[in-house]
Amino acid sequence: MKKQSLHSFHPSSPAQRAPGLHPLRPRAFTLIEVLCVLAIIGVLAALLFPVFSRARSQARRTSCVSQLRQIGQSSAIYRQDWEEVPYHLSQLKENYLRNTQIFVCPSDAARGQHAGNDYLEGNLYLASGVSYEYFPQWALPRLAGLNWYQAAPQFGNGKWDDLTPYVGCAWHWARSYTAGAPTNDSTASGWELILTLGGSVRKIRVEQPMSQFTPEKYG
Repeated sequence: MKKQSLHSFHPSSPAQRAPGLHPLRPRAFTLIEVLCVLAIIGVLAALLFPVFSRARSQARRTSCVSQLRQIGQSSAIYRQDWEEVPYHLSQLKENYLRNTQIFVCPSDAARGQHAGNDYLEGNLYLASGVSYEYFPQWALPRLAGLNWYQAAPQFGNGKWDDLTPYVGCAWHWARSYTAGAPTNDSTASGWELILTLGGSVRKIRVEQPMSQFTPEKYG
């Protein structure tokens, strides 16, 4: 006698299928289902893109802080050698800071290629560009009688010694630079990074007029 299988179900061959029956086909998505999936993806993208943008912005800011500290260290050696600060920021390149990319903030969209002046050089003295403000060459505090530094070429030790603003980076809130403009745009908002003459990196609110600056305004 033929041994019976313990199972009741077996795959059938096409010849064994009942007439009129067709093999099962994958069910296609309906238009409503597709639209729901797209809507969910859109919501997730709207939630995640700002997070990624803030993460990239923070990474650029961290890199900028590191570069400012390297400028501060190089400036300290320069001051030990010459007992004064350099006439231009890019002057550090000669013997103290060989990597010229240190002078370019990662958040500066123009990569230091600005029509600059002694305050913010741009590519005036260094072809690869400079993004940072150089406060010893900023004429406005002297003209206003604030006397952050003495007149060039002997800038002195700064009004607040090691806490005197030395180099600034506005590119974490600004998008462009206009040489000769006396003040920031009236709509300016945010923090500006400041390298002090003593080599520390601090920050100040750009909404506060620089004419009212004191070290107590550091954030």
